[in-house]
Amino acid sequence: MEFLREYQLGIMLILIGVCGITSLFVALTRNMNSSRKAALLLIETCATLTLVADRFAYMFRGDASDLGWWMVRISNFAVFALNLFLLYAFNLYLMDLFTHEGGLTSAPRRLRAASWCVVVGLILLVVSQFTGLYYTFDNMNFYHRSNGMVLCYLFPTVILVLQFMVIIKYYGRIQRKIRLPLVVFTVLPVLATVVQFFCYGLSLTNMSFVGCTVLLYIFAIRDMDEAVEKAHRLEIDILERYKKRLEYVVKERTRELIAANEKAESLLLNILPKDIAKELAEHPGKTIAKDYSNVTVMFADIVEFTKISDGRPAEEVITLLNKMVTIFDERASREGVEKIKTIGDCYMAAMGLNMDDSNKDAVRMVRFAQGILEDVRELNKGMASPIQLRIGINTGSLVAGVIGKSKFIYDIWGDIVNVASRMESTGEPMRIHVTESTYEETKDSFAYSGPIEVEVKGKGKMKSYFL
Repeated sequence: MEFLREYQLGIMLILIGVCGITSLFVALTRNMNSSRKAALLLIETCATLTLVADRFAYMFRGDASDLGWWMVRISNFAVFALNLFLLYAFNLYLMDLFTHEGGLTSAPRRLRAASWCVVVGLILLVVSQFTGLYYTFDNMNFYHRSNGMVLCYLFPTVILVLQFMVIIKYYGRIQRKIRLPLVVFTVLPVLATVVQFFCYGLSLTNMSFVGCTVLLYIFAIRDMDEAVEKAHRLEIDILERYKKRLEYVVKERTRELIAANEKAESLLLNILPKDIAKELAEHPGKTIAKDYSNVTVMFADIVEFTKISDGRPAEEVITLLNKMVTIFDERASREGVEKIKTIGDCYMAAMGLNMDDSNKDAVRMVRFAQGILEDVRELNKGMASPIQLRIGINTGSLVAGVIGKSKFIYDIWGDIVNVASRMESTGEPMRIHVTESTYEETKDSFAYSGPIEVEVKGKGKMKSYFL
């Protein structure tokens, strides 16, 4: 105790510096919520000013000058008032802690009662300045306790006891790192006050308050760091889950895109030759047109289709055409024949669009024509009104390409196309009618009738053959 009495002013000066720096740190803290930061800043500021006022009170006691008269009275009043303000600030800190982290919807009643104790304590402190209830000063400006000093110590003690009871009641709701400094804050000043009451001349209560406020800030920062770290972990976890979700969505969208591309490519291949479809996909705006020197073109038409369709329901006519064309398409796909288009009941196909100059394409086209005649015979089984085809085939050079931007179509143009169509129109039911050029390329593979002459518009008479 004698050591404390001798070096008390120096110890107080050190604690003032520590507490002042702590106040600055609190002011610079960014990650703490505003209400708790304000309460903690008020705690640290009140603790610092309390010790400053207490040090002045000890420095000027016994000073009989006018300055000493004012300083001992102002300093002592400030010490007791700032103690009450410090406890009120700690009360605000606890209210914010329990309502934001403790899960309470409102501040506990004991804390509200503690706030009223602060108000009553301040009123009595002001009254004591005029009545000498708490203390008086002699002619040399020495401080002397009065009979009412017990009340002066009682109010802060009651406030700390109420706060201690609330902390114990809701102990489990407080973060572990902040529990110890809260208990110390309410217990240590009470013990220091008891000792100070019997050891006059020591500022144990105020020095203990300063130590507790610094300890509270240190553990509050640790608690805040843990909360920030937890928030960062949660943020990382959310980002990881979002990343996985995004990867899954991207994978699903990629799969859907691939499926859509495959479907689009399949649809494109249904209306265009493979090479043309690839070129169109790679160069959408390009004009696609090619010359072919050796192509075999076939026209297949239903004989007297108008007469067959008259009197029949539209659905029945379309069903018949669809069934027949589907059969032809399946055979064309199997045998490598390129379907060009259907024109009403006419089926148009070609071979040789792969730039092959051999006569194999003409042979394959004739075989394809034989095959679709067999398909028609099979289709006619069980039909009340069987259908018949006329087929015309021609071989030669032509131009092929894609026309149109929307609803585009792949088509072929040239004299051989017109002549092939003429072979079909001048042909006979269920027979294959070919031009001389097709005959020359396929005569070694098929048996033909003798040549006949056919009148072709713009060409005059031409030799042709029936298979």
